[in-house]
Amino acid sequence: MGVYVLKRLILALPTLFIASIIIFLLIHLAPGGPVRVMLGPMQDPSLVAKLRSQLGLDLPLHQQYIRWITKAVHGNLGISVTIQRGSPVTQLLIQRYATTLELAFLSMIIALIIAIPTGIISALQQNKLADHISRVVALIGVSIPNFFLGIILILLIGVIWLKPWGAGGFVPLTEGIGKNLLRMLLPAIALGTAYSAIVMRMMRSAMLNTINQDYVRTARAMGIGWWSILRKDIIKNALIPVVTVIGNSAGYLLGGSIVTETVFRLPGIGALVITGVFRRDFPVIQGVVLSIVVIRILINLSVDLFYSFLDPRIRAGGSNE
Repeated sequence: MGVYVLKRLILALPTLFIASIIIFLLIHLAPGGPVRVMLGPMQDPSLVAKLRSQLGLDLPLHQQYIRWITKAVHGNLGISVTIQRGSPVTQLLIQRYATTLELAFLSMIIALIIAIPTGIISALQQNKLADHISRVVALIGVSIPNFFLGIILILLIGVIWLKPWGAGGFVPLTEGIGKNLLRMLLPAIALGTAYSAIVMRMMRSAMLNTINQDYVRTARAMGIGWWSILRKDIIKNALIPVVTVIGNSAGYLLGGSIVTETVFRLPGIGALVITGVFRRDFPVIQGVVLSIVVIRILINLSVDLFYSFLDPRIRAGGSNE
């Protein structure tokens, strides 16, 4: 298993390299720059040239990329030039990722609590009232944008019911776990709703496919109890494709958090990257996007490793035969 993990990490290096080039080029080819933001209306040509030289923006793009990626390999993502001048980007990411990862974790918990039982019930009650209701609710959940649902929740809880915790904002864990979770509840619901709909539909399809397998019919013919088959065989095997969806959708949570954090005024990674775009803070934008790519690669690796736990036939580097 250790060899397999090492091979996967080595194979991830070309992906990171290509992603870093795309990230760097897209950001630097966009119009505008940090110098214009830093100087404001004072656009003296000599001052602009001096500042561009200090920031290394006067160098050719390939030299700028080499300088950035060399430092990034050693854990140095650069210095913020407009958001918090002089602050290391790594420090900003650590501060902001705490909020984003908490939001993603709570959203996933809410989604799975809703999706897994609902998907199981929907499959067991195929083409019955419970199945039809769950599929309609799932369709609605997928169709409603995160920001719209977030605005509706703020309107209902914060404006109509006048609950202070429903109007957005953030309370750090140091001021109380209860207060923190209360502020994170609505953002987690807004972000996790569509996610739960996706997982529920996959869980239902996987359950229906597993129920019709020959080994399930054989187990029932042998007199094994239905609930025992359901718990030990059907649900466990149905979770394999669901785990894939959960892993691949982790990027959805990170991407969706950008809009959700803006709506609920959360100081997360989403708010940081939006501020970085508006203020043309190249090191911050590059650091955020590159970190998201690294997280996605690690999540995909974790999903592959979890396969072997759910299905003993699946072994790293082996075959299913």
